[in-house]
Amino acid sequence: MKKLSFSLFALALLGLLTFTACGDNPNAEKAGDKMEEAADAMGDALEAEKNQLKQDIQQAQSDIDKRLEVLRNDMKDASADAKADMQKQIDNLEAKKNQLAQDLEKLGNTAESEWSQFKANIQTTINDIGKDGDKR
Repeated sequence: MKKLSFSLFALALLGLLTFTACGDNPNAEKAGDKMEEAADAMGDALEAEKNQLKQDIQQAQSDIDKRLEVLRNDMKDASADAKADMQKQIDNLEAKKNQLAQDLEKLGNTAESEWSQFKANIQTTINDIGKDGDKR
């Protein structure tokens, strides 16, 4: 996606520069308009991806809260060894929730060039949370 977006943007910019340098050519104006529309569409697609990722982060945070509540309730009746294991799980989930909160803050400021890696990092964290739940 990153390479495709960058390639399309570069192509759009090159086309825009090429056709606008031709003077009063009506085809140049049409090409420039199409390039601008393509750039707007890419921006809209990136914004839609960011919104979806924001929803995924918020859902993961909600899932963590539910799992933390269950773990804390289960700890009340658990043995000392089980409590120690549960506390490790709680610490791990809280760390991931904090990481997701930081990622959510950074989400709006992430440049297109960094988007793919940023999104992959968040997806890895969310997937890890799911794997942690499978251990339970």
